[in-house]
Parts: sequence; C-alpha cells; structure tokens
Amino acid sequence: MANQLTRRDFVKESALVSAGAMLGAGLASSLEADQPPAPLGPTWTGKIGKLELSRLMLGGNLITGAAHSRDLRYVGQLMYRYNTPEKVTETLALAEQHGINSINTHVSDQNNHIVKKYREKHGDKMKWIMATYAVPMSDNPWELIDRVKQLGADAIYLWGCAADGLVLKNMELVKRTVERMRATGLPIGIAAHTLNVIVQCEKAKLEVDFYQKTFHSRNYPTAQKPDDKADYGSYDNAWCSDSEAVAAVMKAVTKPWIAFKTMAAGAIQPREAFQYAFNSGADFVLAGMFDFQIAEDAQIAKEALAKVKRTRPWRA
Repeated sequence: MANQLTRRDFVKESALVSAGAMLGAGLASSLEADQPPAPLGPTWTGKIGKLELSRLMLGGNLITGAAHSRDLRYVGQLMYRYNTPEKVTETLALAEQHGINSINTHVSDQNNHIVKKYREKHGDKMKWIMATYAVPMSDNPWELIDRVKQLGADAIYLWGCAADGLVLKNMELVKRTVERMRATGLPIGIAAHTLNVIVQCEKAKLEVDFYQKTFHSRNYPTAQKPDDKADYGSYDNAWCSDSEAVAAVMKAVTKPWIAFKTMAAGAIQPREAFQYAFNSGADFVLAGMFDFQIAEDAQIAKEALAKVKRTRPWRA
C-alpha cells in the first residue's frame, strides 16, 4: 500500500519522553496497593482473555527474514532462505510437540499464508497472535485490522513501532485503534519498545487485554552505552534501555505482560534471558527460535519457571 507506514519511519520519529519515568513511578505507587496476592507458583500456561497460552511463545521474525542483525546485513536473507515453507511447517510442529502453542507474527509478513495453511491442516492448537496498525491518511485506515480477523488470528495487538510513534503524536488515533481492534471480538493488546507507551496507555485507562514490551538486561558486549541516548541505540541493538524502570512500572500493571526481545536479538543466552524476564515480572516470553533450538529453549523455560523468584503477581 502506498500509504503504509514503515518501521523505519516510526523508529525515527519515536522518542521516550523524559517525563515517562516520573509518570511510571507515580503509576506504580498508585496501583500497587490494589494488587491481589501472588499465586503460589506458575504453570506452563497462562491466560490472555479466554486463550490458554504457553508461557514461552514462538516469535515470527526468524521465520520471515525480519532479523535484527545489527551491521550484519546478510543475516535476514540467510534466515529467510533457511526457513523455507517446509521448514516453517516443521518448526511449528516441533513447537507443538514441546508444548509451545502460540506464534506471534506481523500482519504483513510474507509467511502468514504458511501459518494459515498449517493451522488448516493440523488444527488450531497453535494459537496465532498478530500485530497490526492503523494506516493514517488511507481510505480505509482499518484495513490491516480487518485482515487480521480474516486470516483467522486468535489475538491482535497494536504493533510496537506504531505505538511508539502514535502515543507521542496522536493518542486519539491510538484510542480509536484500540476500539477498532476490540470490535473484532479477539483479545487485544499494545506492544512497545519505549516505556512511555505503557505509561501513557495506563494513564488513559485503555481497555486492552495485554501488553507486549521489550525487556532484557544490558549484560552483553554490544549493549547500549551510557553516552548512546537514542531509544533504539546504534546498529539496531538496543531494545530495552532501562530494564529496572520497566520492571517497576509493570509491577503495578494488572494486565498480562509478554516480554519480547528478551535475548537482545541473540546476544544473550536463553538460560539467562528467560530467567531474568520471568523473575522480573513477565508473564510470557516471546522468543525467536530456529527448529533446532526449540527443544532446548522449551526445557530452559520450564526450568526457569520452576525456580522463579519475583515480586510482581502473575497476571496470567
């Protein structure tokens, strides 16, 4: 579509306002008193709306070639060539075999038809969570939301790159997008790279069923340096500039939280990444996995849940 907004456009225009941390602190203090007691322990699945979802979710970037590979520009093409339609089908089957029952993709991914065909053949045990966004200045700004419903998704959320920019520039469009997503009858959510998105959406009391927020430590060599003030960092490598602030805000949020980019695009090992996310309050972890990683990653996630130590109550 000629009027379709690109990820790069949103990234360039998005910035975490300095007031976000202060608003987050206020949000945390005002909501914390209303928190119910934490359940005794987690199970392998949790609920978003009526959906029963595995706490480890299969990311869509690796199977669509949308890789975050810093300055290694060939990696996206390599991933796309490896993950042929046949390989994607194998990957989905392996995920089901190891108890992973959800995949998260973008509405315009080239491989959406593969996921759709897989579910038509193997049933709908593999739940499908899809990102979308409104298209400002379009004859039908809700076209992509309608497509999600038509494709047969089980849940829908506002794409993080879209939310990052829209919350700063057009909160009214965010509210209208939420209303339109709600009209699909599916569980709905909002994703974000910048913490300010969560803060502002909670402040506006938007009726969403879940949030999806980037979350990882800085414990990797190419992590964002102190003098790198940009929200997204250099070379496509910074996805959570202040994990402690995120955990503090999310502690007061009563909606389920899906943590994504937990491995900082492959820079952090899953054993460290999953434990850190669950300990810090995430209800689900979204992870890009090749077929040969699924069995080990599922086991690592189960081990992390078995020894989790957290203060945020489970929200799902």
